[in-house]
Amino acid sequence: MQKNLLNKEKESLYLANGQKILLNKQQIAAISAINDFLKSPKMFFLLSGYAGTGKTTIIKRILEKYRGRAIVSASTKKASLVISQATLFDGFTIHTLLGLRPDVKLEGFNPNDPEFSQVEPALINRYNLIIIDEASMINGSLFDLIKFEVNKSLTTKIIFIGDKAQIPPIDEDQSVVFEIEDFYELTSLVRQKQNNPLVKLSKELRYSLNNGELPEFILNRQTLLNAKGEGIYFCSSNEEFREKISECFEASNFNENINYAKLIAWRNKTVMKSNQIIRELTFGVKVNLLEKSDILTGYRAVRDAAKKNFIINNCVDYMVSSISDRVCNKNGLFGYNVFLLEKSKIFKTFDEKHVFIVDHLDAKNLYNYAEIHDKLLAVSRADKNWVSYYEFRKNNLLMTDILKNLDGSNRFKNNEIKKDLDYGFAVTSHKAQGSTYDTVFILLKDILLNSKKREMQQMLYVALTRSSNKVVVL
Repeated sequence: MQKNLLNKEKESLYLANGQKILLNKQQIAAISAINDFLKSPKMFFLLSGYAGTGKTTIIKRILEKYRGRAIVSASTKKASLVISQATLFDGFTIHTLLGLRPDVKLEGFNPNDPEFSQVEPALINRYNLIIIDEASMINGSLFDLIKFEVNKSLTTKIIFIGDKAQIPPIDEDQSVVFEIEDFYELTSLVRQKQNNPLVKLSKELRYSLNNGELPEFILNRQTLLNAKGEGIYFCSSNEEFREKISECFEASNFNENINYAKLIAWRNKTVMKSNQIIRELTFGVKVNLLEKSDILTGYRAVRDAAKKNFIINNCVDYMVSSISDRVCNKNGLFGYNVFLLEKSKIFKTFDEKHVFIVDHLDAKNLYNYAEIHDKLLAVSRADKNWVSYYEFRKNNLLMTDILKNLDGSNRFKNNEIKKDLDYGFAVTSHKAQGSTYDTVFILLKDILLNSKKREMQQMLYVALTRSSNKVVVL
C-alpha cells in the first residue's frame, strides 16, 4: 500500500514516489474535522465541495492513516472504480453494501417497489469506515436504508463525498446527505489545477446556480484556452463541431484510454442520434451493427454464472476488440460473439470479456428474444427462482429497449425489456456523472431545452466538470 506522510509544518502531503502535494488551509482543516468525527460517537460526516477542491486527496490522507476496516463505495460500478483507483482501497457499489439487486438504478430508489427489495444480507456492518462518493445521487429513501443498516452496527461510520452543484436524485431538489449536521465544505481550488480555464469556468457556473442566470462565458459563447490548448472552445457551426468530433474520435485515440472523449447531452433521443453520427464519422456511412473499436456503455449490471464478477456494469465503458460473423446460438437467436475490453481496475491495461450480442436490427430475431424472455420471466416470477432468467440475460446481451409487442402495442411498464448495452460515444449528463474524460463535447442547445432551470444548470455543470483537459461546445 502506498504510504503518505503529512508534513504539518509545510502543509503538504508526500507520496512514496517523492511527489509533493501542497495542501491548502481548507484541506488541513477538513482532515482535522474528519479526525474529530472518527473519534466521536457520530455515524455520518459529509465532505462537500465542487470539482477541483481536493476532496479525493483528503480521503486518501484519511484512509492511509486509518487503522480500522475501511472500504470505498459509490452508486455505480464506474464511480466506485474511480474512487477505488484514486485511494487504492477496495471499492463496492452501494448495491453490494445494501444487498440490493445489482441491476436496479438507485437514482429512483423506492423501498415500496419489489424491484428494490434486498436479496442478500447487507455488508455495511462488516466495516468500521465506509466512504461513499457521488453522494448527490442518493435520495431520501436510500439514505434511510443506509441509516437503518448502520444503526445495526455499533462501530460503522460513513463519510459521504458530494457536490451540491451536481444533478440531484429524481423528484428531489437536493440529496438529503447535504442536511448532515457534521460536515466540512471545501471552496478553495487546489493549486495543481488552477492553470486550466475549466476550473475557473466551472466555479462561475456553480455560482450561477444561486442567482438563476447563466454565466457570461456561456451567454457570449466565449472560447478560453491556455497555452496547452486546455479549456473551452465554442464551435461556430454544426460543420465545425463535426470536424472536431472526427479529429477526436479516431479509433487510435481510444487504444490506451477508453475514456478519451465523450459527447454529453440531455435527451436520450439526442444521445442516440449523436452516437449514430459519431459512428458514421468514425467508421463510414455504411456502418455495421458492431465495428472493431466501437465504444459501448453498460446500461445494466449483468452478473456472470459464478455470481462473483460482473460481465457488464452500469455506466462502465467497453471497447470492441473483435467480432465474429453473424451466428445462431443455443437459444436459437442470431447475433455476434464479441470480445470487449474494459479498463483494468489496478493496472494501466485492459481486461477482456467474451459476450454474445443479439442482432436487434432483425425484427423477427428481436421478437424471438422477447418471446423467450417473457416465458422465462413468467416462470421465474411464479417459482421465485431467477437462475434460468438471469442466465438467459447473461448469454444474450441486448443493445436496445423492447417497449412494444410485435403487433405494435405498448408493453406494460413492468414487462418492458431494458437494454444491457448501447453505443457509448455519447451519453446523457445523468449517465456521465461520476466519470472523467480527456475531452468532452457538449450539445449546449440540447441541454438548454430543459425547462427546469436549476436542473439545466446542474447538467451543464456536470458536463463541464467531466473533462480533465478540454471542452468543445456547440
